[in-house]
Amino acid sequence: MNDHTNPPLLLRRNGRPQACDPCRKRKLACDHTRPICSRCKKRKQDGECVYLVSGSRISTSKSPLPSPAPSTPLPSPQRGSLQHPQNSPALTPDAQVSGLTRPGYLGPTSYCNIYEDTENSLSLLQGSDNVAIQCESVAHHAPMEGSQTNMSARVRDMALNVLHNIPDPIQGSVLRFKHGSDGWIHNIAERAAKSLYETFGDYFSAGNRPTAKLEELARLICANTLRPFSDDESDPDKWFGQFLGKNIRWELIGILSIFWEFVPGSNTEFWKGKRSAEFDRGFRIARENMHLSLDLCKEFSAGNSMMLCLSQRCTVMDSMSVGDADLVVWRAHAETISLLTFLGFHAVEEKGRLQTSLSTEIKKRFFHHMFTMAMVVVSFTGRPPLISSRYSSTPIPLDISNEDLFSDHGTFMKAISRLDDEGWNTDGEIYPSTNIRARAIIAVIREEIFKIALDHRQNAFPNAFSIETLLQLRSRELSAVAAFPSCLHFDPLDLDNPEVPINHLSARLFIQQEHLQNMFFIERLLLRLGHQDKGDLLKVSYDLVTQTLPYYLHLDRLSSFRNDCEWLVMAYAVPAGGILCLELLKPTLHLRPHSDSRITRSNIIQKLSLLVAFLDWVSPSAPNGDLCSDAKSVIQRVLDQTLNAVSSIYEPPAVFQWDSSTQLDFNFDLLDTFDWNRPDFPSSQQSNQ
Repeated sequence: MNDHTNPPLLLRRNGRPQACDPCRKRKLACDHTRPICSRCKKRKQDGECVYLVSGSRISTSKSPLPSPAPSTPLPSPQRGSLQHPQNSPALTPDAQVSGLTRPGYLGPTSYCNIYEDTENSLSLLQGSDNVAIQCESVAHHAPMEGSQTNMSARVRDMALNVLHNIPDPIQGSVLRFKHGSDGWIHNIAERAAKSLYETFGDYFSAGNRPTAKLEELARLICANTLRPFSDDESDPDKWFGQFLGKNIRWELIGILSIFWEFVPGSNTEFWKGKRSAEFDRGFRIARENMHLSLDLCKEFSAGNSMMLCLSQRCTVMDSMSVGDADLVVWRAHAETISLLTFLGFHAVEEKGRLQTSLSTEIKKRFFHHMFTMAMVVVSFTGRPPLISSRYSSTPIPLDISNEDLFSDHGTFMKAISRLDDEGWNTDGEIYPSTNIRARAIIAVIREEIFKIALDHRQNAFPNAFSIETLLQLRSRELSAVAAFPSCLHFDPLDLDNPEVPINHLSARLFIQQEHLQNMFFIERLLLRLGHQDKGDLLKVSYDLVTQTLPYYLHLDRLSSFRNDCEWLVMAYAVPAGGILCLELLKPTLHLRPHSDSRITRSNIIQKLSLLVAFLDWVSPSAPNGDLCSDAKSVIQRVLDQTLNAVSSIYEPPAVFQWDSSTQLDFNFDLLDTFDWNRPDFPSSQQSNQ
């Protein structure tokens, strides 16, 4: 049944809240307050606060608002594998509001836009008489009973596999979390896990689990997943109510699989060194459960924020399994970006902070986390980005804690009132939103770097990008990071200070790496365009290697990053290590000591030696393991060439006795995807060897 005391927002075809007719006619901003907007109240025209739905006008003051039409058509029985009995209330045609249906977000150039304008014109011709319409959305029908539905054999097998893998209530109530930009999902997972076991705990006993009982539950979850999920719900209790208790959906089962420990003790064994058999088994089950849950969502769900979250985490799990450059990861990443734009999270309307809400902030967090991830993928692979800020308008999220985000309206607004003018929290804390904001700011600048680095028109238009452009980017990068709250500023002494909270340490270290990588790209491009190098590239490279090594040297404190070590060392330390190798092969420090006293020949050798140890620690069978092995081999050869030379390494014959056929590309294509990112030898020097 509809909630007449708090009617839901009506949505336009583009997914944005619909203004009431009086505000729309006067071209004024409407605050969408239900049942009467504030402008209508001020004009004392309460009786005229009406909304247009499919050419008809709906009075909000004289009769309840209708529920919004579903944003996408419900899947037919042939599309999904859940067959419904005839005359099922959730599938009756009368339950849908007449008019155009909107398959996801459709922008201003879409086919629906012209029809929306036509509907608005027709409404003006029809006059201003209020016409009350009562209709019900499928989202408000009671959930179908599991016994009323039949599943195909394929869906049944997938569902039972997932449910059989769910831990028992004691084991499954303990969730493993890690600090990061998506840490705000933890609050959702904790509440969902508690609700799952309170409602269905007897289905997941440690002993025998009857298949018939699990099949009954699977039918119910499929039916719930078929029901529309509103990403515009701003009441926390109602938002959670869409998937808690008996409303549990496959999206949430998949998300919980991220945090469950499927094999008892595997996490403990994992930190003793390389991947153990127990960890590998638990990891495999988690990945399987997440992918099966996502496949089940595709069968029944039209897409929502929780499905987007699950899709993104499946991409991460794939990268941890097969490596970041694999086609499997690229496809999963592309599917996540597709769902992101399908839902319209890239086009969240900019509003004043007093008009924001739970649903708006969730969309902001999702978009900027995904956008940042997209730029990281480009950094690693050199492939064109699958999303662009040019076509996105979603502002960065406000910096409030998870607890305040999901709190009551009063607490939520108090938290917003404490923010500074830029939207940062003034508590001195590092929340997940703090992480997302900082990385998003860096990612936007990185995208501009990629526009230069990946633009193949440079050969035809060599002056298209000037040194001045890059110097401006460098200045912007430095200014942006300097403007971050003091709690985000990295201090190397933090690594040995046990009083620094681990979430602060990990956030500062990782954001510093992201910043240094931007600087690394900029300095390489400047060098490529002929800008005089005053040792800036060597300094950035030295710092990038130095600040990646703690993931290996301080594994006790940074243990939550163990799963990411193979990616971290390849993405940040190895490219920078190539520059340090080049300094050993073509030394400059003997001619002009570096302005940074840390950067000496001896220190470079020590850093590269530790980097070799880090790469050797990575198992060849691990994700990116083969890449790490190749990089280790090349760096070792550089060190051997440097340390085993008979004569002084500063004498030209010894310096350039390097096999010119072996470029410092580490025998893999990733560093070679950016031409300027490979420290190759000038042809004149190669010919003199």
